[in-house]
This record gives sequence, structure tokens and C-alpha cells, in this order.
Amino acid sequence: VEVLVGIQKYCDKIGFPKLNDEYVVQAMFRSMYKYDLAMDDAFELWKDDESPQHETGKMTTVIQTVDWFNWLEADDDEDDNEEDYEE
Repeated sequence: VEVLVGIQKYCDKIGFPKLNDEYVVQAMFRSMYKYDLAMDDAFELWKDDESPQHETGKMTTVIQTVDWFNWLEADDDEDDNEEDYEE
């Protein structure tokens, strides 16, 4: 979770830019997930974290990663359905 907060704060510091039509913060979260650099649960813990020490840039990060989180939730739902099917 701390590394995701670090990404959030870094992107806040550099002004939440876009690169090739994708927000940098979303690309960084996607890479953390793709390369297994953060556990799946860490993203949900980060998203649910409302602590004052982690609020810098949080709202903008949530807004800029909403599409990715929707994809992640859909991917998790597919995995759950596959597991149900296998049983």
C-alpha cells in the first residue's frame, strides 16, 4: 500500500500528467499490477484508505484510475466466475 501512496504523492508533485493519452498514475498502477509488484489486495486497501496522512493527491488519483479499477473489478469477477465454473 505504501508504494501506491508513494506513486500517488509523486504524481501529485509532478501535476498528474498524461503520456500517450493515459494518465501516468494509471499507467504506474497498471504496471504495478501487471508485474506483480503489488498484491491485488493492496489496491483495494489503498482505495479504501481515508487516512489524513495519505490524502495528498488521493482524489485526483482515484478519478484518474477509475477506468483501471473498473477493469480490475471486472477481471476479478471473471476469475470468480471461472472458479465457480471449475467446481
